[in-house]
Amino acid sequence: MGLLELQPHKVSRDLRGYSVLFYGDIKSGKTTIASRFPNALLLAFEKGFSTLGGVYAQPINNWSEFLKILRELKNEKVKAKFETIVIDTVDIAYEYAEQYICNIEGVDGINKIPFGQGWTKAGKEFDQKLRQIVQMGYGLVLISHSQDKVFINEDGTEYNKIVPTLPNKPRLICSRMCDIIGYSRIIETSDGKNKTMLFMRGTPRFEAGSRFRYTPDRIEFTYENLIQAIAEAIDLQAQEDGEEFITETRENLYIDTTSNLDFDTLMEEFGHITSVLVESNVDYYVPRITEIVERHLGKGKKVANCSRDQVELIDIIVSELKELPLKGK
Repeated sequence: MGLLELQPHKVSRDLRGYSVLFYGDIKSGKTTIASRFPNALLLAFEKGFSTLGGVYAQPINNWSEFLKILRELKNEKVKAKFETIVIDTVDIAYEYAEQYICNIEGVDGINKIPFGQGWTKAGKEFDQKLRQIVQMGYGLVLISHSQDKVFINEDGTEYNKIVPTLPNKPRLICSRMCDIIGYSRIIETSDGKNKTMLFMRGTPRFEAGSRFRYTPDRIEFTYENLIQAIAEAIDLQAQEDGEEFITETRENLYIDTTSNLDFDTLMEEFGHITSVLVESNVDYYVPRITEIVERHLGKGKKVANCSRDQVELIDIIVSELKELPLKGK
């Protein structure tokens, strides 16, 4: 992995490299502001863009359509046109992912898949496909609505908290992925006017947060105010950490290194390494090779029967075989 070659991470001023979740009141400006992100493409699972002139919007009616869009997003010409992918709403996107898994399993409800595996498979499908977007280098904005939900403390007492309307599993997936979680709400000011605020720091009453240390508790919810708040937060962080740890270059922390693994090359390398080892000392190496293979593939499994989807497992097996000392007869 080259750990000795690692360099200190730098925080990017280019906001296109970050992932954001906006949730909140209906018609509190979430889609409008998301559409103003750099070169945004709106994937409209919910058709709420009818009044947004100039927006690039692609209606999505099922998960299969979304998968086709993911394939198109790999196109370099598409990457040159769009920089930010907006998913509105991520709630409906997850519902489509669940239905997709149900169709594969031939059931009419995710709870009909035995041992709770339906929710596990739907969550994995949802997580992997969202990550593909950021792995390709796009910025990602997720949109959801808000709900006042009852939770239970460890002592059994109940409490209410405002959270996204996503079910628990996809909500945790989105929360874990996003650098900013903002809760938007319309409030009445002292002069009787309405103003939409974006809350960027969580409280016991609602969920919100940011990986930037110095973002304000709340801002008036406009695109300009959001950009300014993040820029100021980065400036304050630079004062504390040092300007050398800040960069203008866009950072992508989600690059998929699995795509660099070549199945055929690894299979050939596995065959060569095992041949050399067995030839040098069959009695010593055969049980050790078997132990390494079964540790990663399972009892009785063989590398020869691996599919291309298991390229990561073959890669780690080959890496461990290379660490075996060469021992003669």
